[in-house]
Amino acid sequence: DELCLQRDVRRVRLAVVSRQSTGSSGINAEYGWKVIIEHLIAHDSLLFQDLLARVTGASAGLLSSSEAFYTQKARLIKRLTFTIYCCEYNQYAKFISKIQECFVEALKLTTAHQVVREVFLGFRVLILRMAPGTFSPLWPIMLNELYGQLVELREFLRKQSDWEMSANTLSMYLSVSKLLDMALILPAEMIPDFQVHHWTFVCDRPRDAELPKKASPEFECLVSEISHDFDRALEDESWIRETGRPFLTKAHISAIRELQPFFASLSHRGLFGSEGATDQTETVSLLEDALDQEYLDIV
Repeated sequence: DELCLQRDVRRVRLAVVSRQSTGSSGINAEYGWKVIIEHLIAHDSLLFQDLLARVTGASAGLLSSSEAFYTQKARLIKRLTFTIYCCEYNQYAKFISKIQECFVEALKLTTAHQVVREVFLGFRVLILRMAPGTFSPLWPIMLNELYGQLVELREFLRKQSDWEMSANTLSMYLSVSKLLDMALILPAEMIPDFQVHHWTFVCDRPRDAELPKKASPEFECLVSEISHDFDRALEDESWIRETGRPFLTKAHISAIRELQPFFASLSHRGLFGSEGATDQTETVSLLEDALDQEYLDIV
């Protein structure tokens, strides 16, 4: 009887953690759910494992449409990453291999842009919630996927004339761009693995590294190519970056052109506003504020 009761309690707790939207909204509601989830996880060591199993075990089934399955998969991954986001720093270090397995499996669904979007959101959460040495095994995957998605964006801009995209595709490219945005403003000690590959994406030098000596002077980094492929000049100074501050803070975009100022800011080296975050703590706080906005739809 006691064992059955424990199972019932865990089932209820898991339902709370992986619940549908409660109807509440706003930052205050999200903060309340952060406290609740952190408390539930702290008092049930198996709850996070159950949630991981639910995410990795999700399958389409014979009668489910692909779109319904993709939506379910994306929702489960988002709840998983929200749980990680809610809890203590490096709390889930011992589960990093399982988390990696979950993300790799999800990234195989290449046409499910809503799923890919949530994986890139998860990458950003791991960077802020896990020690650099913990998620080092994920960097080859992150860098490969980041580069691959940006190449696809570049090719899309070159081949398409109307630049029309679905809402899921737009949100995926926004999430991809936010990962690059984060990697470029965090101090090197938080993301040492990225520094070696910094020049692949952005042509200016990272704070503590140099461009490869064999780099050709004709070499053009990926973000510069994407910026040039936007065929409309920016008439204002919307592309000026502020040191240490995330450029992309919107939770949603309605057109791919809304990313043009971001790529323009990266293709113009050394052009920053006069004000910006002054230390790592402020930068991390600003990044967390942006993450809070993205999780409002599940609270």
